[in-house]
Amino acid sequence: MGIRHCGSVLLLAGLLWGCGGGSGVGPEELLKQEQKLRDRLPIDWGNYNNGDYDGAIEFFTSTLDRAETYEGPEAILNDIKSEAHNGIGWAFFRKQNLEAASSAFQQATTLNRRNADAWVGYAGVALARRLFNDAIQYAIQALSVESEYVSSFRVDDAERQMGHDSFDTRHVRMILAESYFQLGRYSALDRPDPSNASAQLRMVDEDFTFRDPGQLLQEMSQLSIELQAEQGSGF
Repeated sequence: MGIRHCGSVLLLAGLLWGCGGGSGVGPEELLKQEQKLRDRLPIDWGNYNNGDYDGAIEFFTSTLDRAETYEGPEAILNDIKSEAHNGIGWAFFRKQNLEAASSAFQQATTLNRRNADAWVGYAGVALARRLFNDAIQYAIQALSVESEYVSSFRVDDAERQMGHDSFDTRHVRMILAESYFQLGRYSALDRPDPSNASAQLRMVDEDFTFRDPGQLLQEMSQLSIELQAEQGSGF
């Protein structure tokens, strides 16, 4: 009986570790590796928030390099790498390198489709590149993940600070409004359809009433100016 019991234990161990080609690193060491990587991210964001975008790109890239040594679950690795690519994307966006920013945001959202901040950045870049359908898709995805998005108050599960800039849901709505406007989707007076510029603008300014495209454009421009004034810059 003792031999049979031992055999079952060994079989279980093989299923848990052997067949997966495990790293051989214990759970405590894996946790330390994870914490060290996650502790780097607020420092990386610190460079960005200080306006050192080149330094931010360098630091986030270094975090990506270090992440390659992590031997734990792929989901954790992808989450960390997604945030690093996200930071690189925002830094390139600030440097007005739209192609590099788009590439970084694409990697960030591929690694973690629930990274709302990366979707917002991806939408902003798409709008700047006049890829209006893409901007709509990415903005909707961002809001589906995080309906009350606030970039400056981002924290992870351990309350590490990942905040940056002062973007919020209103800015995402304005990306949608601008994109719909450019596609000629001004309003839908006969039905409650949010897929138009007027509906998105009304979600930011509930007093808005559509009269004509010229008036809509004027209201959008004014609201964009007000939002930019709140933070000193915009998309």
